[in-house]
Amino acid sequence: MADVVINADNKNPKELFGQGVRAYVLQDYSAAVAALGKASELLVIEHGDDLHESLGEVYLYYGKSLLGLSREESEPLGDAVPRNDESSEEENVEETEENEESATKEDNESAGEGSSTQEPGGRTDFERVPEFIDHEDDPSDLQLAWEVLELAKKIFQRQGEAAKKNLAETLAVLGEVSLESENFESAVNDISEGLKIQKELFEEDSRTVAETYYKLGVAYSTGGRIDAAVNSFNNSLDYLNRRISSLGKSVDKNKGIDDEINEIKNLIPEIEEKIADMRTYKDEAMTNIFTALKDGPKNESSSSSSNSSKPVTDISHLVKRKRKADEIDKDATVEEQPAKKTNL
Repeated sequence: MADVVINADNKNPKELFGQGVRAYVLQDYSAAVAALGKASELLVIEHGDDLHESLGEVYLYYGKSLLGLSREESEPLGDAVPRNDESSEEENVEETEENEESATKEDNESAGEGSSTQEPGGRTDFERVPEFIDHEDDPSDLQLAWEVLELAKKIFQRQGEAAKKNLAETLAVLGEVSLESENFESAVNDISEGLKIQKELFEEDSRTVAETYYKLGVAYSTGGRIDAAVNSFNNSLDYLNRRISSLGKSVDKNKGIDDEINEIKNLIPEIEEKIADMRTYKDEAMTNIFTALKDGPKNESSSSSSNSSKPVTDISHLVKRKRKADEIDKDATVEEQPAKKTNL
């Protein structure tokens, strides 16, 4: 698939949406943010409503792209999430490409002249903050992702049954934003809500559900809730094992099925290792507690020093995470800034 070139003068939101989705699939998050931000702004102007139904998927991809961009710039969680094949991004790309073919060709021609919005350092010519989102200061990518995903959630909620799949995905991505922002309680709540919807929509061998269970496990583990994390990771494994079994029983065997089976089998040891790490950590924590109780107050100073350096809920050594402290605005309120850390 060719590189996506974004034309800064493009006024066609449908075409910009298609380009943004392609850029997202190619993991060119800066270009995706540029195209989708512009598309959302144009649609708001066109309809005079920032909650118009045409904006739902635009906001969803815009939020996902902003999350991807934030992770690129701040070194994200080091834990790979099992890839989701059911909500195939490639299918969305094909659909948006077909829509673009029916759009005006003038913008394509001007885009082909090399008028890319990409600048050195990953910045773009488009403003990241659409005019309909009012900020005195330029918000972080995570803050903006949270805001547009909240708008997407409201749109999908209005659409009811027809948009339940998109609503579930939006909630899961909102949970990821909260997780990146170290707001673990919100992460658990949003991911759990999305998971509940997905379990109603998908079969019991769904990779979509397996992926969301995995995300929930990460949210629990980084928040120090070890038993809940282990349970979520085990549920993820159950769905993946059922998926392997279903694929193995398929009458129409082909290379694609074999490839997926092998891919899932490669994911399973990673999750099993994470479960083992969680259990080991819990055992170590319990041993430390019993030792402290047995020793009593005589080692209070050394025990206090030890506990302050590694509290029971701190499992940062198990979850590979590096963050830049200056990425988060610590003075913002919870309503304005989802990046505020929750103290557990």
